[in-house]
Amino acid sequence: MRSHSSVYVRRLVLIAVCLLGGFTLLCISGWSLVMNASPSDTTLVTVLRWMPITLGVVTVLAGFFLLYLPVPEDPEDFFLGTDADSTVQKMDGK
Repeated sequence: MRSHSSVYVRRLVLIAVCLLGGFTLLCISGWSLVMNASPSDTTLVTVLRWMPITLGVVTVLAGFFLLYLPVPEDPEDFFLGTDADSTVQKMDGK
């Protein structure tokens, strides 16, 4: 049997994962990779050191984007097109 969670709960979990995961990536990779870098590192190593930080920033920004994205009251609105409501209303004769 499959449990159906609320759209709000799924969105909240995704936001929490993005924000916590992104901040964790930023803190851990920022400290261990960038602060302990050597001036004699090659360009490739420097780029590879900054990749987790960039991924952390993108993840945090995705979390904030999802936070400000509106959630429809009806979960069906995720799957219906923009004109689906008018089509249904015409079929009902309203």
